[in-house]
Amino acid sequence: MQPIIIAALMFVGVGAVVYGVTSARQHGKDKDALTGRLQGSMAANAAQSAQARILRDRSFSRVEILNRIFEGGSFAQSLQLWLVQARAEVAPGVIVLATSVLLLTGGYVGFLYSQRMLTAVIAAGLCGSLPAVWIWHRRNKRFMDFARQLPDALTMMKNSLQAGHTLPKAMQVIAEEMPDPMGVEFYETVEELNLGVPVKSAMGALTKRVKDENLNIFVTAMLVQREVGGNLSQLLGNLSGTIRDRFRVDQEVRALTAEGRMSGYVVGFLPIALAGVINLMQPDYLDPLLHTEAGHSLLKIAGTLEVVGFYFIRKASQVNY
Repeated sequence: MQPIIIAALMFVGVGAVVYGVTSARQHGKDKDALTGRLQGSMAANAAQSAQARILRDRSFSRVEILNRIFEGGSFAQSLQLWLVQARAEVAPGVIVLATSVLLLTGGYVGFLYSQRMLTAVIAAGLCGSLPAVWIWHRRNKRFMDFARQLPDALTMMKNSLQAGHTLPKAMQVIAEEMPDPMGVEFYETVEELNLGVPVKSAMGALTKRVKDENLNIFVTAMLVQREVGGNLSQLLGNLSGTIRDRFRVDQEVRALTAEGRMSGYVVGFLPIALAGVINLMQPDYLDPLLHTEAGHSLLKIAGTLEVVGFYFIRKASQVNY
């Protein structure tokens, strides 16, 4: 078993070295290209800068073989969308490579330390999930920050419209005055509008980059208003108050259901963590559970009950309002 793991680690290590060399060469080319653009006219540089932010690099990786394997697939598109939503300035191929290295390294270290396959699998799963957990955390944090800033942004937009500004100019005020993530997301939307993207498409791209129910309400109301007419500043004022109240209720619900949600995590992960600790302290203790048919049946039943219990606890902690 060890020679196979060592060979796999060597393969991944060589791949990482090749990827690093390729990335370094590409970075040098990008630097030369940037120097050339800086020597051109300011107008051309501004246009190229705007297009560079809107028309992102859609390649999965700078390594051609990874592009051929993943490019165009649903997994690659989902991973790229998550990275955009998290504003993580890394290529999807780097995430896949880091996950593979951590997965193999964690499994090898776990097996080397305990000589138990169960410990190796648990260690591989924990280490391999670190990049996904990092992206998930950044993504959710941005969504929460955006939700907090949205009522103030709508109030600012309403005041700008009442001052006589057009809708793109009001959105530009938000982009310039609001902090990240609100300012960054609206700045990208304004650039799309300046490049000639229709308002409906630009706002649809915004809702794709930021998953927020209140934002969807705002975009829908604004698009309907553009079709049927009406007082947009008054609409934004009413919408700002409604979203502010919804956010307050959402925070109260999260506070009241925090204990139930935490119970779900404990129920889901405590048995797995306890099994790993017991396997480290007493390697032979779990042999009847792992090497007998009755033990396998009990593990299947326990796993099913774990999933069912976690699901019902999560459902009980969710409140529709």
